[in-house]
Amino acid sequence: MIRYPSSLIFFVILFAGVSLYQIKHFITKKEIELAQIEKNIKSAQSNINILKAELSYLKRPDRIEKIALDKLGLREILPTDIWNLNDLVNATNILSNGENK
Repeated sequence: MIRYPSSLIFFVILFAGVSLYQIKHFITKKEIELAQIEKNIKSAQSNINILKAELSYLKRPDRIEKIALDKLGLREILPTDIWNLNDLVNATNILSNGENK
């Protein structure tokens, strides 16, 4: 009679030991995976900061003005280029009526 309970206790202890080892191994794998994910997040945040700095550099008004003048052939806005809306309405009325001033 003593033999069966002691073997049962032995198998229960063996099962508990193996189970604890498996749980420890699983947790270790998850910790390594978590560290890798955190490393990827930090890398992505660093890349985002670099891209924001590059974007602010590219959006500088003096740089855009130089490109507009040199590469696109645009010119600066002159005071004569700014029209009054009433002038446009009058010009439209004149052209639609066929009148000449």
